[in-house]
Amino acid sequence: MFKISQSPIKLNNITIRNRTVSSPVSINMANTDGTVTKNIISYFSNLAANDLGMVTVGATSVSEEGGDTCNGMHAGEKKHFNGLKKLCEGIKNNGAAATLQLFHVGAQGNTEYSKQRVVGPSKYIVPDIGIEAEILSIDEIKRIENDFIKAINQAYQAGYDFIELHLAHGYLLHEFFSPHTNKRKDEYGGSEENRFRIIKNILKPLDVKIKNKLAARLTGDDFTPEGLNISKIKNLVKFLDENNFSYYTVTAGIYETAKQKYIKMKKGSYWDYSAELKKITKTPVIAQGNITSIEEGEKILSEKKGDLFGMCQALIADPELVKKSFNK
Repeated sequence: MFKISQSPIKLNNITIRNRTVSSPVSINMANTDGTVTKNIISYFSNLAANDLGMVTVGATSVSEEGGDTCNGMHAGEKKHFNGLKKLCEGIKNNGAAATLQLFHVGAQGNTEYSKQRVVGPSKYIVPDIGIEAEILSIDEIKRIENDFIKAINQAYQAGYDFIELHLAHGYLLHEFFSPHTNKRKDEYGGSEENRFRIIKNILKPLDVKIKNKLAARLTGDDFTPEGLNISKIKNLVKFLDENNFSYYTVTAGIYETAKQKYIKMKKGSYWDYSAELKKITKTPVIAQGNITSIEEGEKILSEKKGDLFGMCQALIADPELVKKSFNK
């Protein structure tokens, strides 16, 4: 019934049993030091046990100040390793590929929720939050680059099949890329080369076998005049392709434009971004965004708008959705 959805696909050297993906989500059940809990392992392992091809653990912070809540997951320090490994094993032992998404919340942080300072490439205030971000110094940027490198290496050592870098939704790396949020006058601002410097510095020291595990969440449109869209990320995608990234997902909007996004975007808009992204890369693309059934996912794949498809809210509502659909 779902010929394409149920077919395997190879992403670099990893074969995924089918084309269904749990899109990245943070369930905010970590300990306050960012370590993994039994509840987290249970939640994501259960998704894997219900026939998903890939399970993505979302919004795992690489820095102490990089999380968006007090109970989000963190990676990179010794104390995080055992929990991350057990989580990975719980997913893989149930047959799904395990993906860990890494991020830094950047200027979209909220001290009320995270109890941490809010930082960014430049002064910036998210209107609905109202906290002005502190400008990161060069030394702090170098430290955050190293935080990403440590977290990537730790995820690799913990056994994750893929390590997804969050380069969208207005989080820190996205903030550096976009002229809307990056007003710096030094080597990290101004030209496209400078704005992309942070991701280049993160990837440069990584071993090839680790780069082969990397993936990225990209933006289709920020909905700001100076922001990014598919046409403005072509060189970024080219660079990621050169580093042999395994797959991309594409999303849209930043906190500042969240309301505007939901007014403008109709069902299927995200899938159109995926189709546009596929025109500029040969790397597999995961279509996502308001997919509520395997029938919809199969249609997206048949129309070649994605190579896999991801669901989030539908799986929160029914974690057994994929298994039930495949067994009809």
